[in-house]
Amino acid sequence: MKLLSKDRFKNWRKKFPEQKYMIEESFTIEGRKFYQFTDVFNLPIERGLMALMVYEETRMKCSVEYLQKHIEAVRGLLRATKIDIFRINQLNEQLNERINFALDVDLIYRLAAVVYFDDNENPSLYDSEYCKKKIEFWKKNKSVSDFFLQQPLTELLPYLKNVDFDLNEFSTANEELNKIHSERLSM
Repeated sequence: MKLLSKDRFKNWRKKFPEQKYMIEESFTIEGRKFYQFTDVFNLPIERGLMALMVYEETRMKCSVEYLQKHIEAVRGLLRATKIDIFRINQLNEQLNERINFALDVDLIYRLAAVVYFDDNENPSLYDSEYCKKKIEFWKKNKSVSDFFLQQPLTELLPYLKNVDFDLNEFSTANEELNKIHSERLSM
């Protein structure tokens, strides 16, 4: 847990008066300040539950939405008059590829969007549409490496400090693979 001076605590209390948990400034991008709760394990309920869900998705390397699309795609194939075992196997292998990814960059952005918030957000709540816009802002203003290798983010995701590949190139490849996987689920 990071300790803040009493004066600094008062400043956060003025900015976020409803919060009972300490908040600290985490980083700034293009003049926009982002904050986090001082103790990442002590979050308000809604933000905390979302953090747990996104953390699990990050750990599994696929979102709940992806898994739902996978289930529907396989269900559709199994209900067809002629069952296409090749397509079912293709989707199963695709799911296997995903769980063996080194990491899914989009899911890491989602996790960061839960943990880090700005002045326009209620720290207790999670607004998925606002978080999508926040991620777009981050992507527009920082390269993947520049964003994720900042000090506060490496504290949240320490394994990113030791990646032995170009994170920007990996992100581009990861985005392409996600697009291909999504298209296959829609066939």
